[in-house]
Amino acid sequence: MRPKILLAFCVHSHQPVGNYDSVFEQGTNDCYIPFLRILREYPDIRMTLHYTGPLFEWFEKSSPEFFEILSELVARSQVELMGGGFYEPILSVIPERDAVSQIEYTSRYLVDRFGVRPTGMWCTERIWDPSLPKKIRAGSLVEYTLLDDSHFLSAGLCPEDVHGYFMTEREGYALKVFPIDMRLRYLIPFKEPHETIEYLLRLRSRGVEVLTYGDDGEKFGMWPGTRMWVMEQGWLRRFFDAMLGVKDKIELVPLSEAIARTRPRGLVYLPTATYQEMMEWSLLAPQGRYYEELVKQAKAQHDWERKRAFLRGGMWDNFLSKYRASNLMHKKMLRVSELVDHHVGPTEAKRRLFMGQCNCAYWHGLFGGIYVGALRHAVYENLLAAESLVDEKRFSSSRWSVERSDHDMDGREEVLVWGRNLNCFISPGSNASVFALEYKPRAYNISNVLMRTPEIYHKEVLEMPEAPRVDPGQPLSIHDMRRAASDEIRKLLVYDTYRKDCFVTHYLKTPASVEKILNENRIENSLSAQAPFELIGIDEKDGSLVVSFGMEGDGFSIRKTYGYDPAGCVTLSHEVYPQDHDSWLAIEWNIFTLSGERPMVDGREMEDDRGVYRSRLVTLRDTVKGLEVVVSSPDYWVCCVVPIECVSQSEEGFEKTFQGHSIYFMQQCSGKVPDVSLTIRSL
Repeated sequence: MRPKILLAFCVHSHQPVGNYDSVFEQGTNDCYIPFLRILREYPDIRMTLHYTGPLFEWFEKSSPEFFEILSELVARSQVELMGGGFYEPILSVIPERDAVSQIEYTSRYLVDRFGVRPTGMWCTERIWDPSLPKKIRAGSLVEYTLLDDSHFLSAGLCPEDVHGYFMTEREGYALKVFPIDMRLRYLIPFKEPHETIEYLLRLRSRGVEVLTYGDDGEKFGMWPGTRMWVMEQGWLRRFFDAMLGVKDKIELVPLSEAIARTRPRGLVYLPTATYQEMMEWSLLAPQGRYYEELVKQAKAQHDWERKRAFLRGGMWDNFLSKYRASNLMHKKMLRVSELVDHHVGPTEAKRRLFMGQCNCAYWHGLFGGIYVGALRHAVYENLLAAESLVDEKRFSSSRWSVERSDHDMDGREEVLVWGRNLNCFISPGSNASVFALEYKPRAYNISNVLMRTPEIYHKEVLEMPEAPRVDPGQPLSIHDMRRAASDEIRKLLVYDTYRKDCFVTHYLKTPASVEKILNENRIENSLSAQAPFELIGIDEKDGSLVVSFGMEGDGFSIRKTYGYDPAGCVTLSHEVYPQDHDSWLAIEWNIFTLSGERPMVDGREMEDDRGVYRSRLVTLRDTVKGLEVVVSSPDYWVCCVVPIECVSQSEEGFEKTFQGHSIYFMQQCSGKVPDVSLTIRSL
């Protein structure tokens, strides 16, 4: 008699640090708790479950039922709990000391809460780097993980050989790895259970012993249409019933049991990779669209399963070059990690650092990701909180420190001014503008602005007519959904040509188009927006730090001098030559506020979301977080205030996302240019 095929079944559930309480609550009510309730009714169905730290912490506060049911399932050995980085970091791009600590953090939590130490771990977003076996095995008892089958195909294996589990290693640190079957990811839970059974039985007839399913728990109730399909219309119960109906041929098991009952299939060395969709999303738009078309053509041919091994997109790290905001967050994280390690920060500083390593805000694909300002803010909020916890040692004998280094790794030196209250980072190579203004009393980076960048799917926005979504009854995977686009969304497809920093200096031979600023939020005829400046000097004057830069243009020159007050104010002076009525100077600030409250101009709230004024004072507030930002000048300027809006996609479709406000001060270059200041204070 042919032996059973083991379906090694793993469900991974995650919500990011900083996500809205309403999302956690929806997931709990529609997905996480219903799944456990139904699983409890089927004691013969056994599997591996993985929950990330942010979910565990939310359940601790809000859902005692979760722990009651899960503890019961663990106690009766129906569920194996899997470990991983507690706050779901991308292990390959954080320091090894942090990776080891995050994995151990989870292990200790599971021992304390459930009395079990995990032997397996979820690899965040299945992002693999050949160095990971050492990071994973060093200091932990983790024996295995699971990755997508695309990793194994890229390593040279034939599709028919990608099943069971394999051994890999780095520097003698050995690790077992399961390949996740891509077809199962698209069958479960979107197709009727008999289709999964038929697929498994075909593989069993070929002698396959173990096949692995591993995917997001949110597919079982949070993705569009899945709550109705999986829970209310009974797909999950039908699936469990169908599996029990063929238990003499197919058996659902935890991954550790598959290891105990079968032998590894051999040694494999896997390349840097993630799942196929992620490798596509990480590409820049032009090549991404070309790749998309290649995949579409290959899928139409009979040998797609063999070809997909050779049709690989980019690597996750590409997001750090694709999005400047991602790179700045990542480099900030690395610096805070160094500070916490060097100053032997307290336990709470390390926990905050780990929270700032949560992956979701650093990238974008089918979900909001980096486009969700709340997620980016949560990264900075935690990193700045960690930094503040070591500042007592760091600034025990000084009010500030100045550093010249290539902070963002772009090959050009930046000037970094660190203080106990305010950090101010300046980029001489790009306009000598300020790319980070971090106010630590409120753990708030007001420069946390996302630039408007072309996306692969923007082509669909332009080409696709507006159309209502149709519920097909049986839900589609969100990878297969057709998304509608409105005219309002199409009009927002404007891309930035210079960095959207603070204190951006525009030298203009003709006045900037106010209409273009109001409609497109950009200045097109700037002669200095992308120009490099040279550092002239760094001095101390009247209790403030003074930093000066200069540039020589074609027939004009500009000197920018910053005055840094560590309490929370930065003042900028300009000297522009020649001084004449034919040229104009515009100063631009791009400011992130999480609450999105309407700005005030000269003390009065704007009546619309954009406008042009004669003004010398603009105020932005986040009354929820207790923050006020004031842009001011002693003289009047022509002032434009406009929102920063991007087009992103999520599982719900194409969306307009708010990223902050742009403020422009403009006047002719005749006589002395008035100073301008930006002050940040707590409300």
